[in-house]
Amino acid sequence: MTETNQNAKLEEEPMATSEEAEAAETAAEEESATKADAEEQKQNAEATPAEEGGDEKKETDPKTEEKAADAEPDYKAQLAELQDKYLRKLAEFDNYRKRMAREFMEARDQARRATISDFLTVYDYFSMGMAAIETAADVAVLKQGMEMIWAEFQRVLEGLNVKEVESVGKPFDANIHEAMSQEASDTVPEGVVIRQWKAGFKIGDKLLRPAMVVVSTGKPSEPEPEPAKEPEEEEGQKIHVNVEDEETTEASGSEKDTVSES
Repeated sequence: MTETNQNAKLEEEPMATSEEAEAAETAAEEESATKADAEEQKQNAEATPAEEGGDEKKETDPKTEEKAADAEPDYKAQLAELQDKYLRKLAEFDNYRKRMAREFMEARDQARRATISDFLTVYDYFSMGMAAIETAADVAVLKQGMEMIWAEFQRVLEGLNVKEVESVGKPFDANIHEAMSQEASDTVPEGVVIRQWKAGFKIGDKLLRPAMVVVSTGKPSEPEPEPAKEPEEEEGQKIHVNVEDEETTEASGSEKDTVSES
């Protein structure tokens, strides 16, 4: 019902109650809302096909497709580029590894040559000493030659920053000493090195070889006296055994006499 019809009806029926008037107004409002919804749905339905057609046109447009293709990244090209970079880095690392190994070998050979060249003088002195042994008759000359060799050897070790570990008369230290045995001593306190078997050496602060030493256990302990035996008990046992032996002998003799008489 339209608003005009409702008004006309209200004029024709002036005697209607207030409740009926309110119900009529509510019905009119609902009808107008229904019409508005229907018109809105119609407008939406008309606009939707146009938009869909526009979308289809955009999808089928070749220019749009070319632009989209240009915007997408070329993954194959990127993969090929990354593989090329990886192979180059791998080759560089392999060359670096070979170069470092070669340089390490050269540095070790140089250090070996420098060390051996320092000991060649000691070798020369020792060769002269060995030759002098066959001709020299004086022991003092041989002793002097050995002292020269020893002094040269000490000089070379000092040049290489090698020092001998002090051991004899020093407290035992497990960091620089290696105990080979222990001995009792009346003069050397316990835990102190008595003598050295092999010398130990250090290069700077690092240990090359520990010194092999003998460590003191202190003064020797006195042997404990053995407990004294009790002679009386032992003699009594012996006498008792002798008496039993005599009784056994007499008994056997009497048995023999009885048998002979029978």
